[in-house]
Amino acid sequence: MREIIRPQANSGPQIDGLLHPPEISEELAERSGAQVTRVMLEGMTSGSCNPAVGDVDGDGLDEMIVPWNRGEEDIISCYRGDGALVWEITDAPFYHGAYDDDHLYSGSHWHYRSRHRHFLTEVLDFDGDGELEVVVGLGPIHVLDATTGALKRTIDLDGLAMIWSTVRLDAAGSMGIVAGVNHHREYGSVMAVDSSGSLLWEERMPGMSFEDFLKCGDLTGDGVDEVGYSMADAERFEVRRADGELLWAKHVPSEVGDDTHVDDFYIGEVLGEGRQLLTSTGCCLFDEAGGLIWTLDDQIEHGQVVKFGHPPGAEDGLIYLNSKTERYAWGITPQGEFLWEQRNFSQQSDGRILLTAATTWADWSAPGSCEIVQSELVRGKDELEPYKGQPATLHLNVLDAHGNEVAKLPYVDTVAGRGFNGAMCCVAGHMVTPDRNDLMVLTHNTGELIVYSPM
Repeated sequence: MREIIRPQANSGPQIDGLLHPPEISEELAERSGAQVTRVMLEGMTSGSCNPAVGDVDGDGLDEMIVPWNRGEEDIISCYRGDGALVWEITDAPFYHGAYDDDHLYSGSHWHYRSRHRHFLTEVLDFDGDGELEVVVGLGPIHVLDATTGALKRTIDLDGLAMIWSTVRLDAAGSMGIVAGVNHHREYGSVMAVDSSGSLLWEERMPGMSFEDFLKCGDLTGDGVDEVGYSMADAERFEVRRADGELLWAKHVPSEVGDDTHVDDFYIGEVLGEGRQLLTSTGCCLFDEAGGLIWTLDDQIEHGQVVKFGHPPGAEDGLIYLNSKTERYAWGITPQGEFLWEQRNFSQQSDGRILLTAATTWADWSAPGSCEIVQSELVRGKDELEPYKGQPATLHLNVLDAHGNEVAKLPYVDTVAGRGFNGAMCCVAGHMVTPDRNDLMVLTHNTGELIVYSPM
């Protein structure tokens, strides 16, 4: 059953003053109304997974594909926007179900008992048969029939595929997968396979801790993708062609920004001519050969998420950047000039909140609008341990292309003590509303799938 929700205006601190809400006026609360569908998954979801959306049944609305586990049982579920279950499978095991050395990753993002796990999902016509597939996993990687959930094939890369992406291998559009693989804590490699799972190439890497994303895009303009990825333990960011040839590489701390890895990046026509690679770390813009065009590294702290879009009616595109730790979000021109700054997010008692995930540009307020949706996450510390299990309210922050607040959409998660609580992912799609975007989140600890629809 769908319900109508609004945020509470002018609310006070939570958890004995340890969590402070953003400022929400009566007027902002009133225009933040949304219709909500809730699905309780009754198990452990992966809070930082990237669930996917796609129209798997051809009815014009997107379904949601969510990987999770109920105890030792690994599950991939497909839901409609009204919460109805389309299909569910249990025969596509995740890493711990395929290998007996999952303990090697205990305490990391990738252990199956970690809610802060990176778990990737895509919906696309992967094998060129004209039908949609679901590609999902973290080693092995599974290819499912999107309509029924039937397992079509499993691609075993002999290790933990920490990061991966589907990739366009040639100008004809043939698809494959490129993955950064940690081989049982022995060595790391980047591997490419075609849609049948056949190995195309493998390059051993100087590191084995691949973070946070591997992304593909046509950087050189030849109709074939390039691949970018980071190794935190090697402090190295690389860009390779789809055939495995190294195009360029950077030492992250000295050539990109103050971090061991690049958290997020975008490949495309940022400047309106040629193609560039834009990083969140350091907020750097590189040309196709790796030459630095500009950087904002001395003006930001820990850039976490970067998005690029074209607001309607604007001549130039717009960069959205947030700081993971400082509660800042910015609008930036393609030339690297700040346009606006937004700080009105929730905050912990030490003045921080983690801004870790945002949608692509979405149309929430009206068809064709261009808005960013920023989620919030609390990182628990010792002071929160006594409040473990208590509810806390955070928000999805909908901002327009000028940084103005369009809506604050509340969600409740339980405090995790020294862990995380909130929503690590936020995905836009047309799950309920054909002409505007709905929004989907997974709460970190309660395992609740929430779909927000505009009113």
